[in-house]
Amino acid sequence: MDKIRVVVVDDHALMRDGIKKALERNSDIHVVGEASTGEKAIKLIDSLETDLVLLDLRLPDIDGISVLKKLLVSFPFLKVIILSVFEDENHVKSALKNGASGYLTKSIGPRKLIEAVRRAANGQSPFSLEATTSLVSFFRHSDCESSLRKLTSRESEVWQLISLGASNAEICEKLFISQGTVKFHIRNIFHKLGVKNRVEAASLAHRHELFESEVLH
Repeated sequence: MDKIRVVVVDDHALMRDGIKKALERNSDIHVVGEASTGEKAIKLIDSLETDLVLLDLRLPDIDGISVLKKLLVSFPFLKVIILSVFEDENHVKSALKNGASGYLTKSIGPRKLIEAVRRAANGQSPFSLEATTSLVSFFRHSDCESSLRKLTSRESEVWQLISLGASNAEICEKLFISQGTVKFHIRNIFHKLGVKNRVEAASLAHRHELFESEVLH
């Protein structure tokens, strides 16, 4: 099995070293590089084969959101997980709206961090309990009840699988539908629910306790 190639971006050397040691205890994960600034991260990832980036938001030169945007312009299929001390709604929403694959707070333990890396590499959207709580706070103030009733039965099934962290391929297999049909349903779901991405859709389901799901504690 191919290893998940990870780059760690954080301005604290001890944090980078701790993350690297935790990840590389696992035979399926390899930290191919690390960077202490946004500019160094962009140059490094441009020169390396990278599957996933663990990105801090507070960097000494460029803020993490700007790094996220630049990386996804050049590498649209790159998975980027935000790993930050910030837990507030604004930071979480900004990261997810700009294409982050997931959002974790630095209080997360090594086991859950490893799990998150594997889930993101498989097309899922890992987020910590603190990040989920921030999004729930946002949705609590949104008038989404009418949107919830607009979904068809098939869209509801797809939404449930999204809330459980299923990838498009897994949804295809579960519902016996094509990739194109899955993408069509997901576009409709996002539009009807007024969300931007899979993590917001999953968080909305958690807020209304519609489906059983698991978040990373």
